[in-house]
Amino acid sequence: MLVGMGSVPGTPPPETPYQVVARRFRPQTFGEMVGQDDVLKSLRLALQQHKVPHAFLFSGSRGVGKTTSARILARCLNCVRGPTPEPCGECPACRSILDGSNPDVIEIDAASNNGVDDVRSLREHLGYATMQSRYRVVILDEAHMMSKGAFNALLKTLEEPPPQVVFVLATTEMHKLPDTIVSRCQVLLFRRVGEPDLMRRLRTIADRDGVAVPDAVLAEIAQSVHGGVRDAETALERVLPVARELGPAFDLAAYRTLVAKVGLDRAVEVVEALLAGDVRAGLAFAREQEERGIDQYEALGELVEVLRWLLLLQADGPDSGSVQVAGALRERLVALAKQVSLHQLDALLSAGLKARTRLREGDDRSAVFEVALVRMAQAGALPTLADLLAEVRAGGGFAAAATAAPAAARPQFGKAATSAGAGPAPTPPRPGAGTPAGGGAPAAAGAPPPGGDLKARVKFALKERGLLQATLDTCRFDGPGSEGKVVVTTTATQRMHLDRLASPDVQRELTQTLVALLGPVQVEFRLPSSAAGAPGAAAATPPAKVSLGETGKRVLGQFRGRVVEVNPTDRPQPSEPVREARDEPAPGAEPELPEPQD
Repeated sequence: MLVGMGSVPGTPPPETPYQVVARRFRPQTFGEMVGQDDVLKSLRLALQQHKVPHAFLFSGSRGVGKTTSARILARCLNCVRGPTPEPCGECPACRSILDGSNPDVIEIDAASNNGVDDVRSLREHLGYATMQSRYRVVILDEAHMMSKGAFNALLKTLEEPPPQVVFVLATTEMHKLPDTIVSRCQVLLFRRVGEPDLMRRLRTIADRDGVAVPDAVLAEIAQSVHGGVRDAETALERVLPVARELGPAFDLAAYRTLVAKVGLDRAVEVVEALLAGDVRAGLAFAREQEERGIDQYEALGELVEVLRWLLLLQADGPDSGSVQVAGALRERLVALAKQVSLHQLDALLSAGLKARTRLREGDDRSAVFEVALVRMAQAGALPTLADLLAEVRAGGGFAAAATAAPAAARPQFGKAATSAGAGPAPTPPRPGAGTPAGGGAPAAAGAPPPGGDLKARVKFALKERGLLQATLDTCRFDGPGSEGKVVVTTTATQRMHLDRLASPDVQRELTQTLVALLGPVQVEFRLPSSAAGAPGAAAATPPAKVSLGETGKRVLGQFRGRVVEVNPTDRPQPSEPVREARDEPAPGAEPELPEPQD
């Protein structure tokens, strides 16, 4: 015979339904919350002084304690000791609010109850006296989801609510709330929780659950959730059963295998290889993630996060508070940030962010991921527009590029790194920088012998002047003879090489380089179209005097230009001025008569 509904004699009673960690360990008092000291101080003072506003607006990112704080505030207001910042948790009001049975604490999901009719029903309910509590507390969660009509219907009630009614609006997007609503509330901003506070919270939960979790695992969880307490607790819940089963064998490697994450140490290694232009290391990383089953979007996100930290450390200094990383990992990032330039990091970040967008939309994720890593490896090696512009202004060299980052400060990682005590390893030639435009050989990687060819020594001294290397390949260096003179002769026929070698900045740079290599010498430049004018360096032919009109002066001022040459000889000049139809007729031509008017 059956007893009751679905109950059999002799069977044990059903177990209590399982509750997730975020609900099971939800803070019950303000003292159990972490990372919101400023907000909690404001609430405690208002309760102690019995000056509680009738409307609060809790704003902040997801999972940082907005709704939890609203529930604790309701208990503080209705506790038998209250209003008090420390509710007892034992009185009927506290217990009923904790189990959700108190009829005077109304929690509304504004995302699904966002219409005018819902607000009208709420207003009618607020008109009655409280049933068993001192205050009626209305918690509107996700308040920004309410419609415009609902906000308008709530406006007057929010401004002048009935006695003993307190509103708490919680939102993750305060900018979507009308200003008329925000102005009627006391706004409290909940911030993201720092990693030390998150680690303490996770350690407390693990200890109360009786599971030993390594500190390294807790630290990586805290770093990966970007300040969200609920996200951290959800990630810990996945770890607890495995850690309980494996015991001491559960370590950081086992955690990364469990959650299919790259790991910060591995992400930094890959970023170092990409900054050094190591394409093969990037493709090997792509194969490794595919074999481990790690999502390409998440893997690329970890690389982007490391690049973001480097960018902040480079721009804001090694003590930047925006980088929430501590310990040995931060020291490693600080050392790496000193060896890279901002334009490299910006280029890699741009390539990585664009690839993440394509990974969301594309179908062939493996191909998109591999192409992204190749582009990221090449991005940091390309010259920037500022470098090219500075080279053009300097007449083809980098003499005027004072703001460009020296290539000697470029990173040396992986196989290119040398052991302690050895000199820096040569950086692989960068496309567009180490290879001349004309297809010549790149600058020598090692130092030439002291008594070697003078041209090779000059090229080595100027090995970072990418475009100038192509011009030096067309030159011959003779001397120094008994008179202490070095003659630089070019056999180039291309205009760009002749213009570059005729530039006073380039000639000055070559002269200084030769003096540094040989001591006090005179340098003479012999160009096909002109001879050296001044001792030691041939001055470029000054431009002819020209009288500019107002339009010409305005154009030069707008573009910060200068007159380089007037009527160049290599450009064909018109034999006679071109006459337009509106000009006066040519000599001997009969004038045109106007057409008759109707």
